[in-house]
Amino acid sequence: MKNTPYNSQHIPPQAPGNQQGFWSQMARKGVHFPFTRNNHHVPEKELRSRTPSELKKLKTFESDIYSEREIHDITFPWWGLVYFYAVTFAKGTAMIIMPLFFLICVMANILTEAPQSDVNTAYFGLICISVVCLLIWWSFSFFNGKLPIKTLFSLSRETGMVTLHGFGNKVRFSHPFVEFDCYLTTSPTPQGFINYQLFLVHRYNGYKHGVPIGRFINGSRDLDEYKRLWNMIQAYMDVSQPLPDIPMNEPFRHKDNATVAYDKAHHRKPDFGSVWMMKRLNKQ
Repeated sequence: MKNTPYNSQHIPPQAPGNQQGFWSQMARKGVHFPFTRNNHHVPEKELRSRTPSELKKLKTFESDIYSEREIHDITFPWWGLVYFYAVTFAKGTAMIIMPLFFLICVMANILTEAPQSDVNTAYFGLICISVVCLLIWWSFSFFNGKLPIKTLFSLSRETGMVTLHGFGNKVRFSHPFVEFDCYLTTSPTPQGFINYQLFLVHRYNGYKHGVPIGRFINGSRDLDEYKRLWNMIQAYMDVSQPLPDIPMNEPFRHKDNATVAYDKAHHRKPDFGSVWMMKRLNKQ
């Protein structure tokens, strides 16, 4: 079945799962989302993800991350995440914390009789910390937009394959989309809220990892959003169905045969306006 696009009209018979692996068994205790026919519902977050002005720029956009052929979900390598958080912390320190500390030192110098040597030492320490934070923040301008990224997972409409990557961008596994089951897992947050995570779990191997497709609407606490996301993922992978009707797909609809046929049959024309977005939201 490898390199065979997923077609909901012609799904080969599937063997039952073998329930192997501790993580896979735990994930399967979540809510199972079955394969369904496309109802054209998509997450609201995806409909609001692009402004009309951004969409106009995407008309001629060729992306290695998102196209009519394949979706890549990307992230920073571990050191890139550390650096990004360090820059964020340095920026906050330089812009908020240090000015506040300088103000406190000035007020303390005015209202108390602290030795001038202690005051000068405090000022010198604050200046050193501020300079370091400013240098870290300033260094980001050299890497902004150029930090190395790694592929977390990919969904290929062209080949029907779902691929999960691990450390060093190495492939953990790659299997046909139809061999995965979709599960919604829940866990409590420190604040007492419910944290939802949506995974594709391979049916025939006890992998310690699933494909975290819930990242597309990361942080949503709306259960229906995850149902709409699963519908959207199925529609994207299904070559018998048009591409999901979301802003991100607008630059690529004319390149996909099933989408072209659908748009022609329904007299759909490219529309990058906010009116179209609201119309799609109201249909749900």
